[in-house]
Amino acid sequence: MLAAILGGAYSHFVRGEKEFRMELQKGDQDLVRAQNRALVVNLLRTDAPLSRADIARRTGLAPSVLSRLVRSLIDEGIACEIGKSTPPSGRPATLIELNPSYATSIGIKIERSRILGAQVDLMGTILRRAEAAIHRPVRADRVLEDLVGVVNTLVDGRVLGLGVSVSGFVEPATGTNLYSPILEWEDVAVGEALRSSFDLPVRVENDVNGLALAERWYGAGRPFQHFICITVGEGIGAGLVIGGELYRGAFGGAGELGHITIDPNGPVCRCRERGCLEVYASDRFLCEEAERLGFEGIDPLAAAAREGLAPAREAFRRMGANLGVGAKNLVNLLNPEAIILGGERMGEGDLFVAAFEEVVCQHSFPEEASRLRIVPAELGGDGFLIGAAASAALEFFRVPAQVTLS
Repeated sequence: MLAAILGGAYSHFVRGEKEFRMELQKGDQDLVRAQNRALVVNLLRTDAPLSRADIARRTGLAPSVLSRLVRSLIDEGIACEIGKSTPPSGRPATLIELNPSYATSIGIKIERSRILGAQVDLMGTILRRAEAAIHRPVRADRVLEDLVGVVNTLVDGRVLGLGVSVSGFVEPATGTNLYSPILEWEDVAVGEALRSSFDLPVRVENDVNGLALAERWYGAGRPFQHFICITVGEGIGAGLVIGGELYRGAFGGAGELGHITIDPNGPVCRCRERGCLEVYASDRFLCEEAERLGFEGIDPLAAAAREGLAPAREAFRRMGANLGVGAKNLVNLLNPEAIILGGERMGEGDLFVAAFEEVVCQHSFPEEASRLRIVPAELGGDGFLIGAAASAALEFFRVPAQVTLS
């Protein structure tokens, strides 16, 4: 009897183990299919149009596997055929590209005086825009209400998610703006406000991280795996791309370049520390220089500099040199391939970028300086909106690392 009982238990155990192995095998197969699919979708995003043979060669997928996968993507409307190639010899091949109108995502940028929004397709093209003013005195609850209103005007069709770019320290897990000196915010639950109003994934990013992601996917960062995206304007920030991926830090606070200390005995920054880079290289510095020289703001100062007035030109030169001091520290620390310069003040880039480049290249380690590229951002102010939208679409393009069995 004992043998019979043990035999039954053993049989049950074997059946259970077999079912478990089958489930694991199915999980492995699902993972491989999901990975292959994501590889092809990302390749179409970056390098299309491509023929099936091109895709097979670049991914290493067997032609039969690729053919089924591409057919599936076309049937779902994610990809589409756009005609034939015209090779100098051989047969023309059918070209495939991502269908940009398959879905959209919503990108939002919260500035000091306004909320900007855009509906963005899968290839980073802005389809529609919306805007709302931020009235004084600023109240976070009222800004969040207006934010929901802007999103409401943009949500239409198949939307992958909502992305928000905002200055300051953002907690990625909750989408809380922990601290923004520019907005004078602390612990503002941006993500929660949107999740309670929309049944969509929500991602909140530091605004410079959003711009870095946009430039990585659609702009000047496409050729590079390692770069620093620096923005200069009302504030100074840095988005760090390492190994092709955005680096946010352990708690979402990486890249606060404007608040590295240049002079511990310097003037008080709005972050309440002394001598931050932002004091010496942001709009604050230029406004103070304009006032000292008798100009009513940055625009008249810039006009005078372009007309050749030496003190005005020197103000912009010093601003660029100061920015270069901060940037060269990052170059020596991270050894990037490139620095991408963006932000509101790039309209005056002709007045300060040369000084910036001179300081970075003269004071970085020689080997790094000789190979470093310094290039302007390609997407302009729209990059913040496109990056916010791209952050909301990350899951759609993500290559899965594992399959979780339930």
